[in-house]
Amino acid sequence: MKKSARLVPAIFALAGLAIVTGLVIYFGADDVLRALTSVKLSGFAAYIGAQLGIVLGLALCWRMLLRSRSRGSFPLLIWGRLVRDATGEFLPFSQVGGYVLGARVITLAGVTVPDAIASTIGDVTTEFLAELVFIGIGLLALAHLVPSSNLLVPVAIGLCVAVVMAVGLILVQRGGGKIFRAIAARLAGAAGEGAMMHMDRLQQSLDNIYARHDRLAWSAFFHLICWFGTATASFIGFHALGVPLSFTDAIAIEAMLHAIMALAFFVPGRVGIQEGAYTLLAGIFGIPPDIALSLSLMRRARDFVIAVPVLLAWQMVEAKRLHKTASPDLNM
Repeated sequence: MKKSARLVPAIFALAGLAIVTGLVIYFGADDVLRALTSVKLSGFAAYIGAQLGIVLGLALCWRMLLRSRSRGSFPLLIWGRLVRDATGEFLPFSQVGGYVLGARVITLAGVTVPDAIASTIGDVTTEFLAELVFIGIGLLALAHLVPSSNLLVPVAIGLCVAVVMAVGLILVQRGGGKIFRAIAARLAGAAGEGAMMHMDRLQQSLDNIYARHDRLAWSAFFHLICWFGTATASFIGFHALGVPLSFTDAIAIEAMLHAIMALAFFVPGRVGIQEGAYTLLAGIFGIPPDIALSLSLMRRARDFVIAVPVLLAWQMVEAKRLHKTASPDLNM
C-alpha cells in the first residue's frame, strides 16, 4: 500500500476533528460544556448500559450464524464483537478493518478461518438488511412527524439504492465463489490452485449459512431489535440532557443519523459527520444545537469508556500470543 493511501484515513479524521471543533465553537463551547456537566452519573451509566445491552444482542445475532461445531461460543462472540466495534470505530482501519480483526479474534479461539469469515460476512449482511428496515421505519416516522422535512426525498432515494445494493450483495455471496474461482483459474492457472481451494472452503461455509433460513431470519430479526436499541440509547441520552424527547422522535433521529453516516463509512469513527448530522437532525425537532452536540460528545465518551479497555485487553492478548510464538525460537 502506498504511503499516501495510508494517510487518507488520518486526513479524514483530522478534517473531522476540525469540523467538531468548529461546531463547538460556533454554537458555544460554554453551552455545550454546561449541557454535558448537567448529566448525572446515573444517566451516563444508563447510557453505557444500553450500549452494552446492544453488544450482547449483536453477539447473539452473530452466534445465530455459527454452527455449534465451529466453537463459536456466545462469550467468544461478545468479545469478538467488542473488538470489531472498538477497532472499527477508534483505529484508522475503517469499518472493514474492524470486520477483519473481529474475525481474527474468534479464529484464535478455535473457529476455523472459513467459518469466521463466512459468519462475519453473513452477520454484516443481516445487520445491513435490518438497518435498511430500521431506516425505512424511521423515514415513515419522520414523514409523520415532520412531513415538510427536506430529508424525506434524498433519504428515500438512498434507501432504494441501498436495497438494490443489498440484493446484489446477497447474489454475489450465493454464487460469487464460482465466479471468482473461474477468474482466478484463468488469470493464475495452476499457481492459483491454493487460493481457489481456500475460496471453495469459504464458499462452502457461506452456502452452509445461507442454507439455514431460520437462523438467517432470527439473526436479521435480532439485528432489527438492536437497531431499535440504538434509538433507546438515544432516547436515554436526550433525557439525561434534560430533553423530553418521545421514543418515536428518537427512532426518527437515530434512523436518519445512520442513513447519513452510512455515506461516510470511510471516515474513522465518522468524526465530524456524526456531530454535523446530530446538529441537523435535532434542529428538525426543535432541539438546540448545543444539546445535539452534547449528545454526540456524550456518545463518543460512552464509546471511549467501552472501547479503551477492550483495545488494551486485545493488545495484551496479541502481545502474549506473540511472546509464546517467539519463545521457542529464543530457546533454540
